[in-house]
Amino acid sequence: MSELPHDIIESAIEEHQPTAIFALFSGGHDSLTCTHVAAEILGDRLTGVAHIDTGIGIPETQQFVRDVCNVYHWPLSIYRAVDNAYADGTPNPQVYEDIVLEHGFPGAPAHQFMYTRLKQRQVERLVRDHRGKRGNKVMLITGVRREESRRRMGHVQPVNVQKGGQVWVAPVLNMTSQDQHDYMAAHALPRNPVKEKLCMSGECLCGAYAHPGELSEIAYWYPDVADRIRKLEQAVLAKHGRTNGWEGRDDDFKDNRQMFMPLCVGCESRASDEEVA
Repeated sequence: MSELPHDIIESAIEEHQPTAIFALFSGGHDSLTCTHVAAEILGDRLTGVAHIDTGIGIPETQQFVRDVCNVYHWPLSIYRAVDNAYADGTPNPQVYEDIVLEHGFPGAPAHQFMYTRLKQRQVERLVRDHRGKRGNKVMLITGVRREESRRRMGHVQPVNVQKGGQVWVAPVLNMTSQDQHDYMAAHALPRNPVKEKLCMSGECLCGAYAHPGELSEIAYWYPDVADRIRKLEQAVLAKHGRTNGWEGRDDDFKDNRQMFMPLCVGCESRASDEEVA
C-alpha cells in the first residue's frame, strides 16, 4: 500500500467500510495539519472533527479548536468527562480532580492509567455513538508522525485496527517537521497561540511527563491554569499527607509502547527524546 495521505485514507475506507469518519483535532499543529489534509481528501465524506476534553487542559486551546472548526465549517464534537459511569454501568471517563484526589499525581509509569481514564474511554464513547450495529467500524484519523520521536520511529503504522470497531488511520505519518510547517504555511493555517508560547498544545496537563519548571512556564502565560493545579496540589497534600506534586517524575521510567496510545504520542515522544538526547 502506498503511504501517501490520499492512498492511505482511500485504501482504509475501501478495506474497512467505516460507518463514520472523524478527524481527531487536539489543538496541536500536527492534528490541525492532518485534519485539514483529511478534509481536503474526504470533503463531505468526513463525518466531523472530534476533540477530547480531558478536563485538565488550557481553555484557550479548546477555544482555538472551536474557532478553527468554525472558520473551515468542520462539524465539531467535543467529548468530555462528566459522571463516573453511564446508567447501564459502562465505564465513563473520570474527572481529573477525582482521579488525582484518589490516587495522587501520576508519574510516567501511570501514564497508561491516565490515558485510559481521560482519553481512551471518551474515544470509545465517540465510536459507540456512531458505530451503529455490532461489526461496524468507525475511522479515526490522527496526526501522529514517525519523526515525532527518535525512539519510536518506525512504530507508527498507516492503519491500526483496534477492538470495539476502531480503525485508526495516520495519513501524515511520513511528514517531517519541515513538511508539516510548510503545509501550514502553504495553506495559511492558523497557529495555536498556546503551542507557540509553550511548545505544546496544552489540551492535556495530566502531569505524567511534566518536567521541573513546567508549571512556572504555564503560570507565566496562563496563571489561572497554574493556580488551579497548585490548589489541587494542596488538596492532594491535605488528603494524603504527602504528594510528589504535579511535576513529580518517577526516575524509573517505564516504556509504555505495549499499549496503543495514539493520542499521547507527543507527550511520550518528549519524554523519550529527553532520555536519548
